Amino acid sequence: MSALSNKIGKNYIFGSALISSLVVLTIILVLLFSSSGVLQVEWSNLWSTEWNVGQGKFGILPMLYGTIVVTLISLVIAVPIGLIIAIFISERLPKRIKLVVKSLLELLAGIPSIILGLIGVAYFSVGIEHFFELSTGRTIFTAGIILSIMILPTIITLVDDALQNIPKKYREASLGLGLYKFEVIKSLLLPIARFEIKGAILLALGRSLGETMAVMLVIGSLDRIPTPFYNVLNSGQTITSKLGREVAESSFGSTHFSVLIFMGFLLMIIVLILTFLGQYQYKTNERLYE
Repeated sequence: MSALSNKIGKNYIFGSALISSLVVLTIILVLLFSSSGVLQVEWSNLWSTEWNVGQGKFGILPMLYGTIVVTLISLVIAVPIGLIIAIFISERLPKRIKLVVKSLLELLAGIPSIILGLIGVAYFSVGIEHFFELSTGRTIFTAGIILSIMILPTIITLVDDALQNIPKKYREASLGLGLYKFEVIKSLLLPIARFEIKGAILLALGRSLGETMAVMLVIGSLDRIPTPFYNVLNSGQTITSKLGREVAESSFGSTHFSVLIFMGFLLMIIVLILTFLGQYQYKTNERLYE
């Protein structure tokens, strides 16, 4: 009976992995086929900063710029705050209060992105508009702030779990040697949990790259790179916000539609590369400790 159960379990795992791989491969092939019309666009036209469908200009660089900058802003804000909160929850809060806080974080993670987007439009964009004396608060920076709020629960929960998985005897031994609590966290817990922390950041990065509705509501709709390029207080556009605005308006099979799908394909490739790099780094570091 046990041999049969093991065989069924192995076949189930193998089948699940095979189906998952086929789904990913199918998505890639569909995106490639749907974006084949991008071959009709000149290379210099595609990799330019001008987007005007009526004039046949399909420069995707502003959308790539917006995607990268908004993601970086969200990580710069969310990662340090998430680490500090996760350490506080794991090492300082009593158990009963910890359960309440983690439940609230899970509720925050479950809030639909459209709701956070509406909050961003009603409050964050208005606040940034008044604070920086701008003509509009729908900027790249506003989108980064909203995304940082969205990925914060992911970072906090996963980092807290990583710290909780470290055996308690390590903490007791370190304190017994005379180390202060801060030294235990800095020199022992964080180095041990660094692989899981990197994984949490990668997962947060994946969600940040793929978010659409909240970003679309607060980033504005300007298809150009700001001047100077580091001025994030201008309106912009990301790949996801561009797709959300224009895919339904484009004709299926047209050059416009193909370029939009091609941008989606690029976004998927970026996410896959980040995933492979994270897995490779984890396996490499894991072999160092074997």
